[in-house]
Amino acid sequence: MRFLFFFFVPFFFTFGQQKIEHQNQLWYGYYLTYSINKQWYLQGEAHERHFISPVLHHQTAFRAHLHRNFGKNWEFSAGAALFLNTPNDPAATVRLAIPEYRPHFEGLYKHNWSKLRVDHRFRAEMRFNQAANAARTALDESINFSNYRLRYRIQVLFPLLKSISGKVNTEILLNAAQENPENDLDQHRMFAGLSIPLRTNLALDVGYLHAFQQRPNLNYYDRSIISMMLYHRIK
Repeated sequence: MRFLFFFFVPFFFTFGQQKIEHQNQLWYGYYLTYSINKQWYLQGEAHERHFISPVLHHQTAFRAHLHRNFGKNWEFSAGAALFLNTPNDPAATVRLAIPEYRPHFEGLYKHNWSKLRVDHRFRAEMRFNQAANAARTALDESINFSNYRLRYRIQVLFPLLKSISGKVNTEILLNAAQENPENDLDQHRMFAGLSIPLRTNLALDVGYLHAFQQRPNLNYYDRSIISMMLYHRIK
């Protein structure tokens, strides 16, 4: 029941004294997929995220993962990511980028329902952060375990106009083994947008992403995000 509650937390919560801070961001990224054969493929990602007002860098991310298909419906993958995180508060004057390392494993189940394609993605990841000094002005050599994170996303793709498709999804991200045991919810995301083919092996996804994130102190970020992602497949 708690898992289902988190899916609807942006709509039905009343949290007393918790503070909600609204932010506007722009996310853009590039996905490169390389097919090894019919069963295996590699995918790499590069992402940039920044605040809109003021225009200020927030995150840079790189991710690589190896995928294995099992029949028409299932695939599994493993990989890792490097995130360079600056403070979530755009007013912070010290903006040292802290490296975060995220190995992950995921399973994807996809099926067709009439003209719709429905994807279920399950991802488990570990999070490690580079240490910094108390003033967060310089990095340390040590790397500290932060927490586990469990993610479930359901996504629906459907035809719209000619070759343009619609895409909607919602994802819940839950913390485990975190410093504050009350901080179960990491994020709830909802996306709606378009997938526009540019070439036979190139597509642009554009849309609106709403991200509702609980902070370790149990306050919240409520983010409105413009998302632009380029998908490129070779071979």
